[in-house]
Amino acid sequence: MYNWIVQDAIVAFVNSLMPDFPRQEMLYQSGLTDIATALSNLLTSLGYPPVS
Repeated sequence: MYNWIVQDAIVAFVNSLMPDFPRQEMLYQSGLTDIATALSNLLTSLGYPPVS
C-alpha cells in the first residue's frame, strides 16, 4: 500500500532542488576544505608535524 500523494510531493520537492545541487556541492566541498585546512594549521601550530 502506497501513499501516492506523499510520494508525488517528495518527488516534486526533490525536482525543485535539482538546479541547486552543483552549487550546493561546491559550497559543501569548499566548506570541508576550509575546515580541514584550519584544523591542519591548528595542529601544525601546536607542534604536530604536517602530513604529506
